[in-house]
Amino acid sequence: MSARRRVIVAGLVIAGLTWAGTIVAAYQVVRRFETTPGVAADASSSWPARSTLRRTPGRWSLVMLVHPHCSCSRASIEELQAILEKAPHTMRTSVLVYRPSEFPAGWERTDVYESASRLPRTNVIVDRDGREAQVFGGFTSGQTFLYDDTGRLRFAGGITSLRGHAGFNRGTADVIQIANAGQGSGKHPVFGCAISTPEKGNVQ
Repeated sequence: MSARRRVIVAGLVIAGLTWAGTIVAAYQVVRRFETTPGVAADASSSWPARSTLRRTPGRWSLVMLVHPHCSCSRASIEELQAILEKAPHTMRTSVLVYRPSEFPAGWERTDVYESASRLPRTNVIVDRDGREAQVFGGFTSGQTFLYDDTGRLRFAGGITSLRGHAGFNRGTADVIQIANAGQGSGKHPVFGCAISTPEKGNVQ
């Protein structure tokens, strides 16, 4: 093999290894992002008295926090629909859609917002500056709270298995089981974009 050919072959080998290494590194970054949960809620054991949302006594209540510009939120809304199809129809559901006060009304009206608005028996509420999210102790989009008919917290966590991935997961299964059985409790990691930070207590 001539020197020139050896140089060409070596160059191709190096280029191939570099390409393969780049692909592996990119996959690892994406996988790390998908599998890294957001900040878990710091929720009280009962319905927060400071909330402007009105709980209906004698009925179970579900509250979900959503960032409308978070791609992970689509999967959370899809899972919420699965819950509504299988949970008791008497359950009251509220979706709090985050909107910073510095953005105009309508900023929150993404496909995520529209999908939430089409859910049955669901009240979609614009949460300015994530104030209600802070009252409930949530920091991450997709955070879901399930309260029983006395206002006791029964579930706190996410309802997807990974960021942006809908499909069977322990969170959704727990919410459905607890709501139908009328007993039990559960928690699950929440995968989504940040709405607020526990350190500063303010919205990003």
